[in-house]
Amino acid sequence: MALPKEPRQKMINIMYLVLTAMLAMNVSAEILNAFDIVNDSIITSNNSIDAKNTVTYNQFTKQAAEDAAKAGPYKAKAETVKKLSADAVSYIENLKNRIIMESDKLDKLPPNAQLVKRDDLDAATRLMENQKEGPKLESMLKKLRVDMLEQVDPKIRTEMSKNLPLNIQVGHAKTGHDDGTPKSWSVYHFNMVPSIAAITILSKFQNDIKNSEAMIIDELLKEIGANDIRFDAMEAFVSMNSKSFTTGQDLEAKIAIGAYSTTVNPDIIVNGQKLEVVNGIATYKMSGLTSLGEHALTGSISLRKPNGELITRQINESYNVGASATAISADKMNVLYIAVQNPISITAAGVPAENVVATIEGGGGRIERVGAGKFMVSVTNPGKAIIKVASNVGGKVTQLDAKEYRVKMIPDPIAMVGLSKSGNVKTAEFKQQQGVRAVLENFEFEGVKYDVMGYRIGIDAKGKDYVDEVASSAYFPGPAMSAIRSLKPGDRVYIENIKVKGPDGKVRDIPYNLTYNLN
Repeated sequence: MALPKEPRQKMINIMYLVLTAMLAMNVSAEILNAFDIVNDSIITSNNSIDAKNTVTYNQFTKQAAEDAAKAGPYKAKAETVKKLSADAVSYIENLKNRIIMESDKLDKLPPNAQLVKRDDLDAATRLMENQKEGPKLESMLKKLRVDMLEQVDPKIRTEMSKNLPLNIQVGHAKTGHDDGTPKSWSVYHFNMVPSIAAITILSKFQNDIKNSEAMIIDELLKEIGANDIRFDAMEAFVSMNSKSFTTGQDLEAKIAIGAYSTTVNPDIIVNGQKLEVVNGIATYKMSGLTSLGEHALTGSISLRKPNGELITRQINESYNVGASATAISADKMNVLYIAVQNPISITAAGVPAENVVATIEGGGGRIERVGAGKFMVSVTNPGKAIIKVASNVGGKVTQLDAKEYRVKMIPDPIAMVGLSKSGNVKTAEFKQQQGVRAVLENFEFEGVKYDVMGYRIGIDAKGKDYVDEVASSAYFPGPAMSAIRSLKPGDRVYIENIKVKGPDGKVRDIPYNLTYNLN
């Protein structure tokens, strides 16, 4: 519409147009500044991912040094991913520099060059469309995605493909051309886009590459031990050169800690009998031994690894049946624990199990028969206790043996969040947790646990107010949980004054604090 001819009105309209143009320029400047901020944030994120990936690559080097045959192939794949990522990031960095040169009309890019004409709408179009760098970039990113995924186990490749950050969709666009045809991937991202926006988009692709690199190498590191059997429990094992001795003989014993898995049950056959295995352990029983002399337990134990490989070991353990000395053994080591039932096995050669009498002195102890040769001991006072064994045959009581035991409190638990006791922890992993746990590590009795009664939690998140809350249970309190859900790498969480209650009903203080550095 033509402007009015009246001079005063014409001047007013011209001023309105000028002010509108100035307003538009101000909005554009704010948008350009926003792109600058986003681009700087992406660059900072990329540096953090690089630091994290460096730690992971160091783990490959360490594991390859410890077991080259096992870790070497995965380390080689990780190095391939590292080179693929580095080459792609370098390629994109060159495109960013060329956009700066196109925008600022530079023949050569000086060191630490900063983009001046951030609002240039032609530079990215010339480079990415007219010079066909956009389609080249699209093709490179699609191939990079395939090459990276080829490094992981084919069994999980499809699932990982769904979550890989580097995901280039051909021809993806919300709008199309005027003729109804969809825009190409390159046109959608770079046609008539301000230079600073194009550079930010390229930085975002670099971030996708680095995040994909991190996901792939984390999976490769996990695959190193994927076929390992996890031994999560331990027992003390003693192998002696004989099970019976006479005066003047030498005793030789081989003593070791034996680890076993409570989650993978092996196949165990002893003397032709297949045994029932519960939590990784089988029990073989022979009741009423009557044949004197030396005998043997023979058989095999087989365990299948996660990859299907079957490991088999032979069993050949000799034993002697005869007039041997009285034997007293603690099923759970030479310690009696307060607040739990301690199982004790007592046998005496030549004495029927029902005629064996056991008593206890000290430790506030009480002993009760629960089966043939089996007793249950409960104690209340730390210190020492003596279990005495006698026989009662035909009304005649004969003292046979005695053994001293240490009476101890159940040990303090270890406080942790998830599987971490303190230190560096992945942000995503920490945000999934619900509270603080109290765990008894390497404790021989099953079913013994501590309850977390309370603690104090502090959350130091960058750019936010410090959160200081007191929990009255194991779970994170509401305000703290909200703060945890928004944690980012670089934030810290402090947990102190942890109180737990054990099976004895007493509340204990954990004598240390927990500090988590999120990465």
